[in-house]
Amino acid sequence: MKNAFLFIQLLIPAVLFGQYKNFGSELFFVRQPSARAEAMGRSYCAIDGDLTSVYFNPAGIATLKGIELDGSYTTPHYSLDKANYKFLSLGYKFNKYIVAGLTVNHFSYGQEIAFTDDFGNPNYTFIPYTSNYSLTLASQPIKNLLIGLNTNLFVWNPVKKNFIALNFDFGVIKKFELVNGKNYQHSASLGTSIKNFNYSKVKIDYAGSKSEESLPVIMKYGANYQITFDKHLLIDSLKTLRLLVQGEFQDLLNSDYYTTSRIGGEIMFLEILSMRAGYFKEKVDNYGYPDRNKSEVSAFTYGFGLQIPLHKLTKLPLNINLDYTNLPQTSYSKISTQWDNFQVYNVRLNWMIGGRNNPK
Repeated sequence: MKNAFLFIQLLIPAVLFGQYKNFGSELFFVRQPSARAEAMGRSYCAIDGDLTSVYFNPAGIATLKGIELDGSYTTPHYSLDKANYKFLSLGYKFNKYIVAGLTVNHFSYGQEIAFTDDFGNPNYTFIPYTSNYSLTLASQPIKNLLIGLNTNLFVWNPVKKNFIALNFDFGVIKKFELVNGKNYQHSASLGTSIKNFNYSKVKIDYAGSKSEESLPVIMKYGANYQITFDKHLLIDSLKTLRLLVQGEFQDLLNSDYYTTSRIGGEIMFLEILSMRAGYFKEKVDNYGYPDRNKSEVSAFTYGFGLQIPLHKLTKLPLNINLDYTNLPQTSYSKISTQWDNFQVYNVRLNWMIGGRNNPK
């Protein structure tokens, strides 16, 4: 059993080749729960009106309308072909000032690992996993100022035993309405968030040994600008074209690594088809082996989305978003780079109680 536990402890950093050493890297850094974010260079801190923003900046859900259900599925995870990352969130706007969300992020190794006793005799099999459960409260106390708070329960379960930590995230987004023309509107946003601002640690007590492992404290700063053109082409009720550009900077307050710069953009045609692209560059730990591991990684990203705005085309107050990306897995090693691409599938359903509203 002890050997199995040690194997689990070593597996994450061995697979990730220079990832953040602390627990939870598979939830905090390696994958994003949003195909749209992955496609735009992983930058999302200043985005609002999207339920997946609870992961990037809890203030982002303050402009949600009605009820929203959002889910994503990502696989594989480097050499773990059956590993998967799932995201599921439900949000509801209670009134003018209060929006709440319930979210679970779940990473599973996807395959059973056999555990034995000290003599090598089979004991049981188990699929290790890491999960994070969040309760989000967000508000817009004054127009165009959004604030949000996540209360998170982090659960690490490597050997059929939970090791947990309670942590909190906070975020702010300030939106700016710029001067609009006859056939166009444009706006800008600034956003900042801090994840795990209480510097939470996971306490581990197993097989006669005790230890504490820190969760990352992540600070993000972001900005975006978007312009929408409305020429009333083809379908009068749909905007003709929307352009979005954004940038983000990430810094870890309890680590020298994972300082990251990100940029991304999106073009949406007739509020239906979206094409996205981005780029990120981040500093990582080479673990003292610069000949084998990288000290910095970067990647170009891309993807697309399909929106079905039934609230604008019919009397049904429903908006459906389908997002997808298929990208190479970023290698943190100078030796092993032959990984299959990973895919992110995203579905978003927004039932806008109160009629045919246009979600921001």
